[in-house]
This record gives sequence, structure tokens and C-alpha cells, in this order.
Amino acid sequence: MSTDDTVRTAVVFVHGLLERRPMDVLDSFAKVALTPSDGRWEYYPQPLEDTDSYEARRYTAPSEAAELFEYDWSFLMTSSRYAGFAAALARVFLRRPRHVPDQVFGIWRAVWLALLIPTAVLVTLFVVGGYLLHTGIPGWILGVVSSVVVLSIAVAVFRMLPRALTRSFLTTGFVNVARYFDPAPGSHAARRAIRAGLVDLLSTLHQGRYARIVVVGHGLGGYIAYDALMTLWAETHELHAEPAGGLESLAGLEAAADRLRSEPTARDALTDFRAHQFALWQDLRRQGNPWRTTDFVTVGTPMALADLFIARPPVPAGLAGSDIRHELFDRLTRRGVVVSCPPRSEALPVDAEGAPVRYGAGATLGAHSMFAVTRWTNLWFPVRRGSTRGDWFGGELAGLFGPGVRDIILTGNRPQRLRPGAAQTQYFRHPEQDGEGDVAFHLREALALADHRGLDASVAAPEPDPATVGRVVYRSWQRSM
Repeated sequence: MSTDDTVRTAVVFVHGLLERRPMDVLDSFAKVALTPSDGRWEYYPQPLEDTDSYEARRYTAPSEAAELFEYDWSFLMTSSRYAGFAAALARVFLRRPRHVPDQVFGIWRAVWLALLIPTAVLVTLFVVGGYLLHTGIPGWILGVVSSVVVLSIAVAVFRMLPRALTRSFLTTGFVNVARYFDPAPGSHAARRAIRAGLVDLLSTLHQGRYARIVVVGHGLGGYIAYDALMTLWAETHELHAEPAGGLESLAGLEAAADRLRSEPTARDALTDFRAHQFALWQDLRRQGNPWRTTDFVTVGTPMALADLFIARPPVPAGLAGSDIRHELFDRLTRRGVVVSCPPRSEALPVDAEGAPVRYGAGATLGAHSMFAVTRWTNLWFPVRRGSTRGDWFGGELAGLFGPGVRDIILTGNRPQRLRPGAAQTQYFRHPEQDGEGDVAFHLREALALADHRGLDASVAAPEPDPATVGRVVYRSWQRSM
């Protein structure tokens, strides 16, 4: 294990829970991400000079030559508490059963039963009461019985409803997702500031002393990190040193991407594509490009529901015979709003499909080719269709974002992943590695902190020449003011 200070990895953790204070999750994340020695974790707190936040900190782990950062965005969420909530809720629950995603089908069914059963009881009471009125039973008896039944149901509902709103996914999950994805003008400033702050942190780290950067997004933090990485890549993808060398691995990566698209279920095709991603990243660093993010890891991210929350199909569409949300999401990919993995060919017009992929022109990669050099791993607690046990927000991403995403179902951590409505908060609660299916095993494998193979190109890379970009790039802090 190398401890050379010139070969260090920065891990940026973006949490996904709004109602948290800075560092509430970072300590738990550090224990899951780092490998303990004799049952103890060796990491040390350090001040964070890379941002203007007075609350944020970083941890250093000398034994693994790594530094862990947390990006706290909760104080920037200034939009209305329930902004976008009603429309998002309607898109999820006003759907035919076959149009409901697996991870939310159990709660979808429970909600409809909770609404329909009391309604059926009340209708029955009216019917039976009307019948009994013709039998000569005094009206006051019917009134007392009906009132007792109705009041009992109402008391039960109102006792359960506050708990559901304050302790369940509605507070820690669904509301946060709806607020961030709400496109109303009142939300623009908050969303812009959240993304810009992370872009600034990542930009500073890419200019610093790290050979490699890994970005980990939990829950909603996965999409915030995705947004920030796309923005930073668009700003830096053209940078290189002079004279610029060629990208020798580009042809191999394009061939691997073509094969992966034609054989999306072939495991060796994904392995080969990821190997070519890393090789092309090495070439990019040798060329002098500052991009150091080799891996993007999402954990329990609601990006699995992106075709509902981002594509925003019309609310009645879920009740129609055919569901159009996948078509709308694909349209966003073709327009460049969403970047897939493997990336869509930069040579294709917006309305075109097919053709071999092309990611570069000359010595640089295109503005939408971030995942040509950055590997994407996705972890989540599964939900069996019809069940409420597991993470209601996490799920498979390859079907939406492309077969280059390595989806990993977490089969370990049984007590945590089976908690209805609470699994989203349980990913970093138990750092002990119990087996190959738990969070700690797969997260440490994705981070690969002890593996420094292939980082020599990044350590010895020349500094980029800003003159190689033929346009003006405004820093995100200017955009967020």
C-alpha cells in the first residue's frame, strides 16, 4: 500500500438528506468507506480550506492515502418546503398498476388501500343506514352507531398521518426530491446555488494535489453530484497542455461502447468498457487535461425514478394505455439535458439515432462525453415488487442512463435493508463488513483506495494551458451570486 503524498485520492461525499447538520453523516460514511485495522478506523479531522464553509471538515486517512470531503448543501435549499410536492406525488400515485415502478409499487398499493377501504366503509354505512331507516329503527340509534364508526376511523387516520409525514420517506426523501426537481422559477436560485457550490469544490480539488477523485452521492446527493460533474466537465473538457498529444485509447473506448450498446447484458462487455474508460482517462491526464474524477458512485439515488421526476410526463399520462415517460426521458438524453453512460455519440444530431459512436474531434473529447473517462457504479437496497421493505428510491440505473452503469444490488445488511420506509437512511449505519453483499464490501471495492495502479499518468501530468479553450468560461461562483 502506497503512502506517497503525491499519490492521493480525494473522496467527495454528497449527502442526500436535507434535515441533517454538517458532519452528521460523514463520520458514518468514513467508517463504511475505509478499511479498519484490527477493528479500528484510522482517520483524522482536518479543517477544510477548499470552500468558504465554516462548518465543513475533511478527514485524512494516511494508511490509505485518502482524504474524505463532505459537501453540505442543506442551508442552500431555500425554496418552499413543499415546492413541487403535489405534482410529483400525483405522477407517482395516479398511475395504472403496470406503470408503477417496482420500488414504489408496495407503497402505491398501501396508499390506495388506505384511501379506498375507509371510503368503502363509509359508503357501506350510508347504504346500510338507508336500508335500516325503512325497518323502523329509530334514527338516533343509526346516528350514534354511524358517528362512532366514522369518528373511530378519523381518529385512527389522524393519529397515523402526523407520524407518516414527520418520520417516513415524505420528510427525508420524497419531499426533498420534489423540491430539488421542481422547475418553478421560485426554485431556480436554490438549485443553482446548490450545484454551483459543489462545482467550486470539485474545481478546486481538480487543481490540487490529488491524483484521483471519487465522487459519492447518497440519495438526492447522487443527482446533485451528477449535475455538478456535468457542469465541470463542460468547462474543462477542452483543456490540455501544448503541444497536445493524441488520445490513443479513444478508438478502443468507442469500439467497446458500440459493443456494450449492442450487447447490454454481456458482463464481459461492461468490464471491457470500464477498462477502456480508465485507459482513456490516463491518456487524457497525460495530455494535460485537469480532469481527475475516475469514478462516480451513487448510493440509493432517486435517479432510478428520473423518468418521472426529470422527464415530468403529464399527470394523466400514467392512467393512459401506454406510458410515455421513457420516450420523454430519451428525448432529454438526445437534447443533452441528460448525459448517458456510455455517452451518446457527439457526431449525432439531436433527432438522429444509431451509427457508431464518436466522442472526440482532434485532440479533445466532446462536451457530453464525461462518462467516456469516468466509471459509474450504482448501489441500492432492493425492493421486491409489491413489498414495502427496502429502499423506495434506489433502483437500477442502466435502463435509463445506459448499460455502462454498473448496477449492484445490495443483498447483505439484512436488518437495515428490510426496514420499510427507513432503508434510505441505513446505508452507512453499520460499517462492519459481514459479507460480499453488504454496503461496506461494495463501496470499498468501488472506491479502490488501496489500488494506485495506473495513477502515474495523473501524478506526472503537465499543467493545462488555458489558452487551449477558445471560449470564455465563467466560474460557478459568479453564476451563483
